[in-house]
Amino acid sequence: MKDGTRYAANFKRAYNKLRQAARVPRIPEPVDPIRGLATAVLGVECGDKVASRAIDRAFDSMLDWNELRVSSVDEVEKAMGTTIPQVRARCEQLLSALAAIFQREDRMSLERLRGLGRREAKHYLESLDGVDDYAVASVMLWSLGAHAIPVNDPLLEALRDAELVHPAANRGEVQAFLERHVPAAKAKETCLILQSLCRPKRAGAKVSKTSKASGSTKRKRVAK
Repeated sequence: MKDGTRYAANFKRAYNKLRQAARVPRIPEPVDPIRGLATAVLGVECGDKVASRAIDRAFDSMLDWNELRVSSVDEVEKAMGTTIPQVRARCEQLLSALAAIFQREDRMSLERLRGLGRREAKHYLESLDGVDDYAVASVMLWSLGAHAIPVNDPLLEALRDAELVHPAANRGEVQAFLERHVPAAKAKETCLILQSLCRPKRAGAKVSKTSKASGSTKRKRVAK
């Protein structure tokens, strides 16, 4: 990232203030990798809590991930509700990812990733249709316990506004920058504390410059 040394000093000072003001966050248990992937795909603009509630809502009418996989975009969009920004596009991404997983695994499971090395697991996730940099990093951290700092749209925008990263840096560059300056043992705690900077986007909101400039969304074909 351009001017990385200057922004590293800015980030360190700002984060130390946040850390002193915050309670020690409770680190959650590892998330099922498919659940974590779906949450990140749907929550890149609105945050994981909103996305997780939408998934729970979908499973009120759908039995499991396999039923969701074989459903139409219209059915999944209706089941998810109206809280996800750009919900149709996000559902298309999710169905693409689920179809790719089933094609490789012949079942709806990503448990095999737990037995792979960090580099292999990351490459696997990056190669899935519909999966962006945020979803990859989120699964690596919250499901596999690897060193990663997932940065969604609200956090990316907040970091830019606070002048803690270069304004032209995209999501992948910011994630790599943070990973260089946050040790693996502190990655989960840091991510939780940084969320205090964010203002999640609401469904129906206009697409921000962050979404357009992140350079992380893959335009893939939709699973049928």
